[in-house]
Amino acid sequence: MIKHLVLFKLNDPACSEKVRDLLLSMKGTVEQIREIEVGIDYAHTERSFDVALSVIVDDEDALRGYAEHPYHAGPVKKYVQSVSEKSVTADYYI
Repeated sequence: MIKHLVLFKLNDPACSEKVRDLLLSMKGTVEQIREIEVGIDYAHTERSFDVALSVIVDDEDALRGYAEHPYHAGPVKKYVQSVSEKSVTADYYI
């Protein structure tokens, strides 16, 4: 299994809930997702990112499928990128 983590620094943290809801909408639509969790930062420190995404997939093929899925690569990714200043990611075996 692989855990895919992404942290998003948004241009305007006020849209955190919309980003969270859109990311969560991948559950049941992107079939490679086994588990998904999205959190909104409460600390708002200088080091903080605004939204955290955690996705668990079966293997590297599933991670590629997730990344290329039309719903993820289309409306989800396009919107989140349009409201994000930057993001960082990590993928690791669990």
